[in-house]
Amino acid sequence: MTATSIILAAGRSMRLRPLTDHQPKCLLDMGPKKILDWQLDALKSVGVLDVRMVVGYQKEMIQSHIANHHPELRVTYIENPDFETTNTLYSLAKALRDFEGDFYYMNADVVFEQSILQRLSTYSGGGFLAIDRKQCREEEVKVQVDNDQITAIGKHLDPGASYGEFIGVANFTGDFAKRFRATVLDEAVSPNEMKFFEHALDVMADKHDMFAVDITGLPCVEVDFPEDYEYAIQEVLHAFVQVTKDE
Repeated sequence: MTATSIILAAGRSMRLRPLTDHQPKCLLDMGPKKILDWQLDALKSVGVLDVRMVVGYQKEMIQSHIANHHPELRVTYIENPDFETTNTLYSLAKALRDFEGDFYYMNADVVFEQSILQRLSTYSGGGFLAIDRKQCREEEVKVQVDNDQITAIGKHLDPGASYGEFIGVANFTGDFAKRFRATVLDEAVSPNEMKFFEHALDVMADKHDMFAVDITGLPCVEVDFPEDYEYAIQEVLHAFVQVTKDE
């Protein structure tokens, strides 16, 4: 059973200004909680109390919030001081340098219902990525799939030839987690400072054990733009309630 999570929360989120002028995106209000609270509560629902969090922008606010609201978690903070000039590939490399093992991966700006993580938790022996099957936009991280195996991933893929969107939540286990870690560390070098972490998944030579886990219909959204934030508040939170009623 995966027992650790890595959450990337270093960025400044300029596209959400002015909402993020004075606070990190993960601490934006999302109904009765913050975005980060929904994620941490989802982790607790699958028994995960160990969290490795990469921080940068307004890191003290994140540390204070977790200390006050989630004291039972064992959190290791890894700072990316270059958060304005690097991207998620570099942040993940910092989290993995002194860590080996299975881990859940999360971008700190994803609002999702905890049943998504619970579904991912049932898999082991590979890399398992939560995929929303839909017509993708250019901005979204897309995947190409062959019999559930992910053969390509990234924003650069043709939306018309893509299987769906990777929502930024995954479970990396077993030998795949080891190979992925090695690839991240190899690729987090110049000139890749602004690459997303999915770049490391895409360039892996052996993808035989990287799989799409279909979470279509379960409420989720990655909050990149103001319209995403409004959609999360107006639609995703209401869907959380409906999923709970249906279970």
